[in-house]
Amino acid sequence: MPRVQKRDAAKRDLIQQWLWYAENGGIEVADRFLMEADKTLNLLATQPEIGAPLFVRRAELQGMRRIPVSGGFEKILLFYFPLQDGIDLIRVIHGSRELDRVLDEGRS
Repeated sequence: MPRVQKRDAAKRDLIQQWLWYAENGGIEVADRFLMEADKTLNLLATQPEIGAPLFVRRAELQGMRRIPVSGGFEKILLFYFPLQDGIDLIRVIHGSRELDRVLDEGRS
């Protein structure tokens, strides 16, 4: 069965994004965000190559891909590495942020 492995930074990102939506859009919107994020992650686990490859200088980030969260949350990007049996989720970042800097922060 395909798996979704989430690094600590990605877990924190999901919680912070849920909190933002809860405060600014309500609990229903926040819960819908998590549902759509899970739906996108589960699709990725079965088809890890569908995300767009990133072109980065840092060797440890080579092979990373990104895809937007579905269902109206397309500004939120999922950054991950494809695995043999799923994906390794690295970060969950709003597309307007300085992506290079954020990806360098806490990739554990």
